[in-house]
Parts: sequence; C-alpha cells; structure tokens
Amino acid sequence: MKWTGAETSNDGVIERDFTIERAGSAIPGVFWRPAGASGAAPLVLMGHGGGGHKRNERMAMLGPLFSGTYGWCAASIDGPAHGDRGPVTNSGDAAYRDLWQGDDPVGNMIDDWKAVLDGLSGLDFVDSSRIGYWGVSMGTMFGLPFVASETRIKTAVLGKAGLTGSSVDRSGIAPSFEKYAPLVMQPVLFAIQWDDERFDRDGQLDLYDRIGSPDKRLHAYPGVHVDNGPEAFGSQAEFLKRYL
Repeated sequence: MKWTGAETSNDGVIERDFTIERAGSAIPGVFWRPAGASGAAPLVLMGHGGGGHKRNERMAMLGPLFSGTYGWCAASIDGPAHGDRGPVTNSGDAAYRDLWQGDDPVGNMIDDWKAVLDGLSGLDFVDSSRIGYWGVSMGTMFGLPFVASETRIKTAVLGKAGLTGSSVDRSGIAPSFEKYAPLVMQPVLFAIQWDDERFDRDGQLDLYDRIGSPDKRLHAYPGVHVDNGPEAFGSQAEFLKRYL
C-alpha cells in the first residue's frame, strides 16, 4: 500500500488518496478517517455504481458521513475500467460492456477488494475485526461476490441489482449472483429501487430471496433514494452500526 498525495482535512474528516499494488497493477482509492480519533475504528469499504468512480458524488458524500458522523474509517476504489483505471464514464458506454467480457471480471474484483482489505487492515486507524461493506448497482455486482467470499466482512448494505434487466443483459452477471448470493451469510440490508430502469423489480426481489443470510432486511425506495443527501442514507448507516 502506498499513500499518494497529502492529507486534507475538512469538518473533522481527514482524507487521503492511496494505491494498492496487485498482480502488477495499481488499484487507486480514497481513504477517510475521523480527525482526532483515539484508537482504531471500524472500516466501511464502498463500491461505486456503473459509470462512477472513487470520488463520485455518492462516494464523496458517504465517506465523510461515515467518518464525520459515525466515527468510522471508509474507503472507496475505482472499479475496473472506471476512474483512473479506464475510460468508462457511463454504464451505457461500449467499454462498460467490454469489461464484463474480460477474463473473470468478478473474480478479479474479488481479489482486488481482498488486496485492498489486506492493505487497509494493517493501518493503526483500522479495527480489522469490524469491517463492513456498502455498494449498490455495480457496487453489488462486484460487492456481493466479495462479501460472500470474505469472512472478515461483518455486515453489508447491498441492492439496486437483480437477476433480470438491461444491465444484467449487458454484463451477464446473473450466474455470479446465482452462485454467490446463497453464500452471503452476514447481516444484509438490501435496498431496491422500485421502478429501476436497469434491474427489473422481480429480478431484484429474486436476488434478495437468494441471499443466504438469516438476518436480512429489504428496503424499497421510489428512486435510488428519495434524495441524495446524507439523511437519505441514515437507515443504512444505522444498520451497519448495529453490527460494527
């Protein structure tokens, strides 16, 4: 793990870029932590959606929310072909479809996340026994298999993904969901967008039903959320807090 750039501090939250080396490639990320915290804190890993990146609007809101309000550390990374790792800026891009046709994109991203968790777990700021995951849409397409494969993850917020819909047709993600969903045993809050343009409602409910956890909750929203402000994510943060 390498820190890249200087720390910045704003409203009690310290932010810094990092990279993790794996298999000869750099995984770029952002790390947030509460300023002035004493001792190690829980860590929430965050996966962005298709066409996003490690500093998109959602990540830039959630990282400071988790650190500033809840006292946790948080980290996001660029997904494959996104942000500093490639050209995708919209899930409708041809390059987005192409990334799913590569050599085991889900398995590679599981390994990326494991490498990131290995690196961040060694920081004095991080309590490696209290790790959560947050990621919807593409953050679930890659994140659900990661959570299923990683016992260090204690709880997760997933959702806005399913087994049918245009994004499933583009990515071919359904077999991965069918394989990994029954293996997710951690407490899960699954958020669905009731009228989603990329994932059919029935397919989202089907994916939720397949999650193996005995402690899972379903939250339905008319949109991704009623709004994109921190208050719209309070219930999700409180769910994570219960288990971290």
